[in-house]
Amino acid sequence: MELRRLPIIKLWDRILVPMQGEITDELAEQLSSEVLKVIYESGARGLVLDLTGVWIMDSHLCSVISNLAAAARLLGTPTIISGLSPEIAMTLQTMGVELEAVRTALSLEQALQMLGLDVRRDEDEEDDEESPDENELAPKPARAPQSRAAEEIPAFSGATTRLRFSRG
Repeated sequence: MELRRLPIIKLWDRILVPMQGEITDELAEQLSSEVLKVIYESGARGLVLDLTGVWIMDSHLCSVISNLAAAARLLGTPTIISGLSPEIAMTLQTMGVELEAVRTALSLEQALQMLGLDVRRDEDEEDDEESPDENELAPKPARAPQSRAAEEIPAFSGATTRLRFSRG
């Protein structure tokens, strides 16, 4: 089944669908049905469609994405599209596609932040703690308690990077 190459990933109560390669009309329809099923069964609070790896965007795929986002919104789940390349953005604009039910983000990280998931490297937090704030006397906003301990995730270089995930 070709649908296996397009995973539907549950991140707590959010769903991430990284799309890559060429997506046929049939595969797009199957994916849409499966994503809506997962949203319904899980009560997801957000959906990210990451198009970073999509090679070709045709009118049918545009329609499927738009309809999926509209259906997800009817189920109470906002949709964010991330990773649009300049070429695909121009294609969408040229085709006159208006994604009314969708917000967009430049990166997956930004999309997750828009849905209330904050991803930070431990090194970034250490840098923030060490560097003096310009307004050290100004009150700092309260941070939501971290719901999950840091997890070790292997980086591509073979080194280990510690990431902190928190929900807003």
